[in-house]
Amino acid sequence: MTVAATVANRRARWRFDFWNVVTIGALVVFLLLLVYPLARLLIASMTGDEGGGAVVLRTYVEFFTRRYYYETLIHSVAVSALVTVLATLLGAPLAYLVARFDIPGKLVIRALIVLTFVSPPFIGAYAWILLLGRNGVITGWFADLGLRLPSIYGVTGVVLVFTLQALPFVFLLVSAGLRTVDQSIEDAAVNLGKRPAAVALTVIAPLIVPSLATGALLVFVTSLSDFGTPMIIGENFRVLASQIYTEFVNEHGGNPAVASALSLILLVITVGTLLWQRAWVRKRSYGQETVRPLAMRRLTPGARAAATLYVYAVVLAASLPIVTIVVSSFLRAKGPLITGEFTLDGYANALRLPHALANTVLLSTVSTILCVAGGALVGYVVARHRGRLAGAIDAFSMIPYAVAGVVMGIAIAVAFGGKPFYLGGTVAILVMVYFIRRLPYSIRSVSGMLGQIGTQVEEASINLGVPPGRTFWRVTVPMLTPALMSGALLTFATIAREFNSTVILYSGATRTLPVEVFAQVLQGNFANASVVGTVLIAVSLVPIVVLFRFMARDEDVLV
Repeated sequence: MTVAATVANRRARWRFDFWNVVTIGALVVFLLLLVYPLARLLIASMTGDEGGGAVVLRTYVEFFTRRYYYETLIHSVAVSALVTVLATLLGAPLAYLVARFDIPGKLVIRALIVLTFVSPPFIGAYAWILLLGRNGVITGWFADLGLRLPSIYGVTGVVLVFTLQALPFVFLLVSAGLRTVDQSIEDAAVNLGKRPAAVALTVIAPLIVPSLATGALLVFVTSLSDFGTPMIIGENFRVLASQIYTEFVNEHGGNPAVASALSLILLVITVGTLLWQRAWVRKRSYGQETVRPLAMRRLTPGARAAATLYVYAVVLAASLPIVTIVVSSFLRAKGPLITGEFTLDGYANALRLPHALANTVLLSTVSTILCVAGGALVGYVVARHRGRLAGAIDAFSMIPYAVAGVVMGIAIAVAFGGKPFYLGGTVAILVMVYFIRRLPYSIRSVSGMLGQIGTQVEEASINLGVPPGRTFWRVTVPMLTPALMSGALLTFATIAREFNSTVILYSGATRTLPVEVFAQVLQGNFANASVVGTVLIAVSLVPIVVLFRFMARDEDVLV
């Protein structure tokens, strides 16, 4: 056979190889749904016409020279940094006390933490208004005693809500980090004369720095990207994310150029924070092998009472908004006020609830199926194949982690909402944004499990003449079933409560539960918002309960 024939034969085999087709397809998906929208966003921010002829960089110059704009950036970074510090100071000791000591009711504590984690971020904002607002329940109690509480509105309320909502990130990641520390390390420190408190601060804490830093990163990025909470409880306190939303959906005509520019600034901050955190953690990571996890310790009666009081005070404060929403959904409302009379009228009169619920279930189901199928294929390419294309796909799959929901929503709207696609407000555009935002989670889940599974069974199947594609579906997928099912449940739960990107892209026909809650809150219909919010919490929580109860998973899978 000639050299030319050999080369032609190799090219033909490459061209028709199943996994090469999957690799090219995955690359096309990321280019179309990730790179292209972000590129259009960049162009729109510079030209003001998504490619037209306005002055390049004019919007950026205006942002950094007008106090009205750059003040939002200062507010966002300051609040997010403060929330990160507070959530870490509260969440890290909480995780350590629950993981290491004989605190009663640990199952209840973890259940409440998970419940707080799966609830939509902005729900806590209007729940605290019900409690501490101008006509709030707790505010009324203190008013009857002649006492006036500080206002919950403004920066105080934003920091409070963000901190309590972000606690689960720190709790879950620190708890997972503590399980990687071997008991022999603590024993050695105690034998050298260190006191328990000194062991925790100087020996154990440095070993869980990667987990703690990841939790802090998630807190910072989440609070920086959330605009629902500041818009509900912040009143005149403006942050960058809420300014992006306001500029894009302004009732007098949106300003895509300004919204795009602000989105790019937010994207640079989140990506820069992610890269800095990864570099910082890499220098402070320790290689360790866990043979015997840290043992449970008993406290003295006084110390146990103090630790229990701290744990339950923090956990109940974090979960109180959820309880408030559920309880208030069963109370009668008189205008914006909620009375103490029990009723089911709120559910019977929630006329827009069935439509929003149907949309949420439909969109979440379709997006989850696509994420699981795509994640299985792309995850296999990332885990089993080597080469530049597989490396590029792996790199692309990391980008959505750092892209805020509002930024991704505006990028997709700019790219596909207008000409030549005109998909604005459709089911298709919402599925697009859900798919590209959640696909990386499925990819990481599948590639992680494949790293623990050998290739012998697959190789045997191929050697027996079964094509690679058929081998994957008949041999590999059954082995991945637990990971795929767990990923599907978690993906469904997170998509069902997705708000930041949905509110940018939805229309009246595609309104979902989170959008309906937000709309009711802005209209002052707190009773209706509680009804829809309770249904949303249930829809988000059911898959998590199935995941824990029937898939034998714990809360580590949430992060």
